[in-house]
Amino acid sequence: MFIGLNFWICSYLILFMIFPLWGKLNQVEGEEMFFHKPKHVIFLIHGIGGDKTHFGYMSKALPKILNEKDPSTKYLVKSIEYDTGHDEKTPYEFAQDINLVIQRTTASGKFRKEDKISLIMHSQGGLVGAIWVMQSLMGSPGYSSPATIKHLNAFITLGAPFWGAKTAQWGSEIKALTNRLGVKVALPYGKRELEQMSFGSDLIFDFRMAMIDPQYQPYINHLRENVRFLNIVGVADLLNPLGIFVSGSDKYEDDGAVPLASARFNFLYIQSLKNSYDDDDLVLLEEVREVDMAPYVVVNAMHRSPLPELENFAGIAQIPKKCIRDKNCLHPTFPYLWNHILGNPVQQLDRNLGDFKTFLLDLNIRIEAEQYYHCNDIHLDFRDLDGKPINQSNIEIKKFFEFYAHGKKNSQKYPNHCRFYFTGTIKRVLPGRDEAVRIKIFAKGLKTRVVEMKLRESYSSFVDVNLIPAK
Repeated sequence: MFIGLNFWICSYLILFMIFPLWGKLNQVEGEEMFFHKPKHVIFLIHGIGGDKTHFGYMSKALPKILNEKDPSTKYLVKSIEYDTGHDEKTPYEFAQDINLVIQRTTASGKFRKEDKISLIMHSQGGLVGAIWVMQSLMGSPGYSSPATIKHLNAFITLGAPFWGAKTAQWGSEIKALTNRLGVKVALPYGKRELEQMSFGSDLIFDFRMAMIDPQYQPYINHLRENVRFLNIVGVADLLNPLGIFVSGSDKYEDDGAVPLASARFNFLYIQSLKNSYDDDDLVLLEEVREVDMAPYVVVNAMHRSPLPELENFAGIAQIPKKCIRDKNCLHPTFPYLWNHILGNPVQQLDRNLGDFKTFLLDLNIRIEAEQYYHCNDIHLDFRDLDGKPINQSNIEIKKFFEFYAHGKKNSQKYPNHCRFYFTGTIKRVLPGRDEAVRIKIFAKGLKTRVVEMKLRESYSSFVDVNLIPAK
């Protein structure tokens, strides 16, 4: 009997020890399975004068719905902050700042071949992210390696001013004015970042060249084939009464900071750089090309809202708290974000946001002469293709009441480059037809050129030509 009792006691003790261990083994196995899921890390990159709060509750709402919709992948969202507001830093240096965070996350041993990263960027964050991608792909010092870019899956921008922003232009002038007056005003915007986001900046020119210069085409082709781009652009219907002062006609074609045509990466361009040509050389409309890099959708949202939790005051990047518990929350941007990350087709949801009429027109004039030319020495004359004055056509350029409707500046990086920029409106949009303008470019001592350029509603058009000395 004593032996039998000892047997039962020993058996009980063994089971007492084994069951917790068995449970722990099962738990470890479950954690191992969870740990070995492919990771998809989504980085949020804010804009000028911003921080991670400019995304509202995106860092909580987005991973919740992604992990529910796709349990085979572990989705993580990580906010990146950089030193916006620093007067001497440029977007290139900000891109190196975000690189440090991305590199720590994707370091060897933490990231495997099947793991992915995606970028969601607001405002200037889109420029910073684009610089990081391109410089890393090229293997530039201070950025990631091309191997890191192989993990890049989605590239989503929210109101990114690819071709400039009026608010940056205005901010630069405020900065310059306070400096001249010797007044110290605490502004959250840095001098150099404002300059680079202004119309006609060297950063914007470099972006154009990256898309059209043949030396960069292998990198661009890699991105086309391997990265899923999406531009989300905003038009703030709430601000329609201000349409007379900004780009717009029947609608306010702006999110309160960035014009519609500036927030989409696709653009029309013509480039003609000749070593020799006759006076009044004509660059024909047939030479116009198009960059078709990124799908885009338009949402009714403000660039940044003072009341983002209210349905009628949506901020383009500010996801409200209700989206954490409700994947179908009525926010104009949120469905596009999670559907695009999951690889679902993205289509324009709000069809009432169409019928846009505004465009941007940028000119880069290269002066190939020993004598220095200021932009004031270069003259432009706009006509329609039949030679009639532009004010008698279907095109309106430099609207009288519109702030920053046109301007010019000499390049700081390229001393012989002069930049002109214009906003305009196509008065009556005709289906299936692009409008066009004929631009005469002339200066004393230089041979004249005439360029025919397409203009398309909600697009940016870019002209890059040279002028040579008259002999």
